[in-house]
Amino acid sequence: MVVPVIRPMRAGDVAETLAAFASVADEGLWLGTQPGFDRTARASAWLEGLHDPRRRSLLVVDPDNGQIVGNGSLHLAGYGVAEVGMSLVAAARGRGFGRVLLDALIEASRELGAHKVELQVWPHNTPAVELYLSRGFVVEGRIRAHYRRADGRLWDAILMGLLLDPALADRMRGSGLPDAPGLPAAVDISG
Repeated sequence: MVVPVIRPMRAGDVAETLAAFASVADEGLWLGTQPGFDRTARASAWLEGLHDPRRRSLLVVDPDNGQIVGNGSLHLAGYGVAEVGMSLVAAARGRGFGRVLLDALIEASRELGAHKVELQVWPHNTPAVELYLSRGFVVEGRIRAHYRRADGRLWDAILMGLLLDPALADRMRGSGLPDAPGLPAAVDISG
């Protein structure tokens, strides 16, 4: 297996990263970002994020040709949860690159002091769901008819999370206050 190079994004990488990201967005299947997005705004946001100590932007570089074939980002929210997202161009999928990128995002989350990593994934993205499950993420819920797509359809998303220190979470789970009447203890979203 070829192991990709994972490295931080630099200002000079934005144009090439944007081209790779746009190719994934143009597929219309894998990202919340849709074809026709504002590339200038996205580039500006990435550049600003390079200077934010609560953000990390990582790149996936194919060692065979030196091209940027994917990116991942994380934002550490004030409450200690790292929100992550990632994308890979079609030619990089199925090569283990996503696994290496996800592992790097999890490690970067730890380095920033997160107690949890969270993400959203489309229910139809079987390879991504399987990847996240293989790294210890659990399904925490489903938001229904939440995202309006350009064609007017409303897509669901699966919420997944990974506790970085499950032992700590078991001792500190919940607010200590009773749940509102009628709330289920757990929601089964399978099927």
